[in-house]
Amino acid sequence: MNAVARVAIVSILLLGAAAYVYLNPPDEMAVVPGTLAGFPMRLSGWSGEERNFDDVVIEELDADDVLSRKYTKDDQSLWFIVIFHQNERYGAHDPLVCYRSQGWSVVDEGTVALSRPRGRFDANWALFESRGHRRLALYWWYTAGDLATGDRDQFFARMARSGIVSNVTFGAFIRVSTVVVNDDVAKARETVVAFAEEALRHLPALFEVE
Repeated sequence: MNAVARVAIVSILLLGAAAYVYLNPPDEMAVVPGTLAGFPMRLSGWSGEERNFDDVVIEELDADDVLSRKYTKDDQSLWFIVIFHQNERYGAHDPLVCYRSQGWSVVDEGTVALSRPRGRFDANWALFESRGHRRLALYWWYTAGDLATGDRDQFFARMARSGIVSNVTFGAFIRVSTVVVNDDVAKARETVVAFAEEALRHLPALFEVE
């Protein structure tokens, strides 16, 4: 299936789901705003501190809940972000666009398999550079039905299907990023992967729907 056909199918599914949810609004939110604050502040030796988004960014994201933290361990630092949307919202943040808009260029990108309690899946990673500084980001999407994926089309399709079948939709964009020190890209990738796999053990509990 070519890219045009995939976009057309996903668009049709989204329109159908949006129409259904509009005509049959959910009785209540799947997750109460502020739920993400329950994510552990300490994680396998990492200590977190809250980092707030700019008000303009929050308004543009139109998210139902946002988690933004900086975690440190020894001489390492990383940033953990979760952007959560639900019910009538199909937000799927694009980190490549976000970084480029801030003056970063994409040096390299690819996928890496992440382990989690319900099996492995492929997440995306990208290496960014600006004025001699480098950052490596690992990112993926998470939806109702416990789908974790680095494929935005798959994310959209699952959101649409969930809205039609259960009338409850939610999805989250998740990113773990760190500064590349001494041009050691491998170590930076190893750091974000290890943190991500530990984070994946805690995320499902935050997104349970009763």
